[in-house]
Amino acid sequence: MAKGFDVRLRGTAELAAGTRKLAGHIADAAPGSFGRVADDVASQVSASVPRRTGLLASSVTGRQTSGGASVSMGQGVPYARYVEYGGRGHPHSAQGNYLYPAAMDAGPRLQEAGESTARSEIARMTWPSP
Repeated sequence: MAKGFDVRLRGTAELAAGTRKLAGHIADAAPGSFGRVADDVASQVSASVPRRTGLLASSVTGRQTSGGASVSMGQGVPYARYVEYGGRGHPHSAQGNYLYPAAMDAGPRLQEAGESTARSEIARMTWPSP
């Protein structure tokens, strides 16, 4: 340090507290944003699966979870795995025919949802004063 200068750093405790608060706000808001993407993916998958009775299409659900979101298909539909992965007249696919590809395509939308949520929370944040 140069002679004659006195440097004092103020506000580090407030910065740390504000950062923790901001991270909490983002963590609270992000699952809702991810849940909306999951709902969109579920709608896309539901519209694309083959329909005879509509049972499989109506089994596709998107939901918000504590860690983000999930999309599922086939609950209570015994033939769902054949439609998704092949067999019994459906094309074989190790990666899935409907749900898995749609979920993989949703990666950029999930990233944008997370980034948008973070930007929104940052803009709303009121930082504590030192």
